[in-house]
Amino acid sequence: MTQNIILIGFMGCGKSSIGRRLAGRLGYELRDSDDLITARAGKSITDIFNDEGEACFRERETMELRELIDSQGIVLATGGGAVLREENREILRRIGLVVWLHSDPETLFERANRNRKRPLLDVENPRGTFNALLESRLQVYEAAADRKVDATGLSHDQTVEALLSAIGAQS
Repeated sequence: MTQNIILIGFMGCGKSSIGRRLAGRLGYELRDSDDLITARAGKSITDIFNDEGEACFRERETMELRELIDSQGIVLATGGGAVLREENREILRRIGLVVWLHSDPETLFERANRNRKRPLLDVENPRGTFNALLESRLQVYEAAADRKVDATGLSHDQTVEALLSAIGAQS
């Protein structure tokens, strides 16, 4: 198997942690778009959102994704909103096989809420914002994905096995 794997999904679905394990299993390099953005910007995602706004963050995100078009042997963990732009969805398809990593809303919220570095949830009613964002993005994830893996109730190792099966790789 030589195709790059792109993990998309809502915050808290495990793209980074599962991506790291999947990359190890495949002998690929993990790339995390949020890490690429913060490394180039020299500041955190929260600081980018606060200093420059979400639109500038999304521009930075698109720029980093463009840089990966010719990459080989990578698992790419994207930010939860990377698929919001049609241009990004097209870029992701050019990079490789797009897999939507999903879980039930309760699990996603509990995981997302553990991480205090989520500027979209740094609001008065994080659960309401979370629910609205998730609902608005589900169809976009569905349309952008070549495959879907539901990790509800699965351990990290079980999720990696489900991913390997979904992408047709030997486990």
